[in-house]
Amino acid sequence: MKRPHALVFDLGNVLLPIDLDKTYEAFALLSTQYNAAEIKQITLNEALWSAYEAGLQTDREFEAFLVNRLQLVCTSEQFHSAFNSLLLRFDENLCQYIKDLKSRFPIYLLSNTSNIHSNLFLQPNFPNYHIFDAFTKVHLSFQMGVVKPDVSIYHQVVVENQLQDHQVVFFDDNVHNIESAINFGWEAILIDPNNSLHQIQQHINTLC
Repeated sequence: MKRPHALVFDLGNVLLPIDLDKTYEAFALLSTQYNAAEIKQITLNEALWSAYEAGLQTDREFEAFLVNRLQLVCTSEQFHSAFNSLLLRFDENLCQYIKDLKSRFPIYLLSNTSNIHSNLFLQPNFPNYHIFDAFTKVHLSFQMGVVKPDVSIYHQVVVENQLQDHQVVFFDDNVHNIESAINFGWEAILIDPNNSLHQIQQHINTLC
């Protein structure tokens, strides 16, 4: 029989609102060749951030790579500011709800993210930073050497936290990540970023 549920949350657009278009637009202002729509297409088609989010590039290597590929003219400070433009702010009600869950379930974070982004949202002065106190452990892809939807990332979470006998429930806004988690054996809930708190609450209520 499975032990009590362990909850695993994605970060971007599940807990922390993000707007990728803001970064594409910010890079466009720095580019001598591409507009925001073109930068978005290139980024998605060529998965420009994947190697960096998997920890395969240093900050400087990633910056140099994007500056060259997107034809950016900028200082390092301008690059970091543009790249961080996508990070918005935590909803206070959602933060409080997640913190309250800590007394009922073991809670983990599993995010495809980068060192540059985490250097911002993990700062104590980041608005509602206290949400991170709710997690038993924070798992960030660039530190793990792999990104979702690769199933090995779920295996790492299970092994490192000894969750073999737990029923794991995973919340993510990416359908490919949901599908791979289900194939791995987790229960996975696809989140609509516009309705995140309600969906999480609704599903948690079914576990009680």
